[in-house]
Amino acid sequence: MGVRFPCATRLVVCFQYKPEAERFRVELVERLSKFGLEVEPTKTKVMEFGRFAVQNAKQKGERAQTFDFLGFTHYCGTKRDGKGFRMKRVTARKKFIAKLKIFKEWLRKSRTLKTKELWEAAKAKLSGHYNYYGVTDNLRGIARFGTEVKKLLFKWLNRRGKRGCLNWQKFKEMLKRFPLPEPRIRVRMFGFSVN
Repeated sequence: MGVRFPCATRLVVCFQYKPEAERFRVELVERLSKFGLEVEPTKTKVMEFGRFAVQNAKQKGERAQTFDFLGFTHYCGTKRDGKGFRMKRVTARKKFIAKLKIFKEWLRKSRTLKTKELWEAAKAKLSGHYNYYGVTDNLRGIARFGTEVKKLLFKWLNRRGKRGCLNWQKFKEMLKRFPLPEPRIRVRMFGFSVN
């Protein structure tokens, strides 16, 4: 009887040739079984990914495969100059929706806080999101999250007083006086420094 780990190590391994990947997969399963561990078959797959994946998928009339890992959807892309392969990342759709839902629930529970306290906590939560998801190629994703958070803040602040006491114009002025963090790339994945 082996030990069960509810959330064990996640691993992505890359190979140039498919036979190498399949051999590794078989050997990994054998090696882990010696220690009473096993690989979850529904979360394990060999997929084509890399500089030839897009071309091969187009020839088949399909799109290149993507995969989700650590909250990001990884996909095949090209460098800025349009030449050469580069793996790109965007916020995974499931995570985006889940994080918005969590923020919405937090706002619902925290709506009785003083505005200043609510605002400071919202800023901290937004900064945390930007710090984790603010990687190369994901600026649009974190900007979209920031926009949705602003809409939620407007909605819940508007519910506090008399009906309609806070219109969008007043809210925009509030954002100017007490700005929320701006979305920006915090981690450059390709060796450029970040301020």
